Amino acid sequence: ISFEQSIMANATGFRVKSRGMSRGLKYDGSIMEIQKLYDLDELRALGGIVDYTVGPPLIKVFCLAEHPDPKQRHYLNLYEMGEGPLYPFWTPYHLVHFEAPNAIARVVLFGDEVAPPLGGPVVEVCAVAKRDLKAGEVLDEYGMYMTYGEAVNTEEMSAQRYLPEGLVEGCRLRRDVAKDQVLTYDDVELPAGRLADRLRAEQYRHFRGETWLEERLQGSRTAGKARGDAEFAEVAPLR
Repeated sequence: ISFEQSIMANATGFRVKSRGMSRGLKYDGSIMEIQKLYDLDELRALGGIVDYTVGPPLIKVFCLAEHPDPKQRHYLNLYEMGEGPLYPFWTPYHLVHFEAPNAIARVVLFGDEVAPPLGGPVVEVCAVAKRDLKAGEVLDEYGMYMTYGEAVNTEEMSAQRYLPEGLVEGCRLRRDVAKDQVLTYDDVELPAGRLADRLRAEQYRHFRGETWLEERLQGSRTAGKARGDAEFAEVAPLR
């Protein structure tokens, strides 16, 4: 859900209200009343958010929107969409086995774009410990047994130097990390020479003007070369 919602956020410019969104807030009421879960002034201040709930029944995807025109609000109420100020729109299904192939076909056959980002990242997905993790452990693939992802606004992601959930595989822990704690770059040793890390660093520099990840990667390469030289010196035969 965090990855899906981050795609929606980056395609719309919307944000998350807080890291992890509503974390599976359970709601069993009517879709016509779901707007009561949200503060309209807060939504306006944030410029819109992405979120999710558990329930209501038969509602798979929903959108809440407002309309500034009094005449349109009159007709929305007339046609039983409620009195506002937020109006719900929804679909009762989310059929991935149909929707994913159709999206792929749109790209391949028609050169179409599926939810392209507006620009630089707005929301990203940070890695969180799924269980207590121990120093020296090597992280498995994202979303498996050791980590899960939470959607987070890019400013927090960068300021706290969170480790992206999509880049956890192969990282070695430098220290213990408690269950449900966010992992940071300081917590791990990155696998050597990964293209994904270089692209991530380039993304930070291009969209945010930040070079800290590039500097970290350069430092790791320098340290690795120094260790390699030292090991070679230890085994080099005497002449």
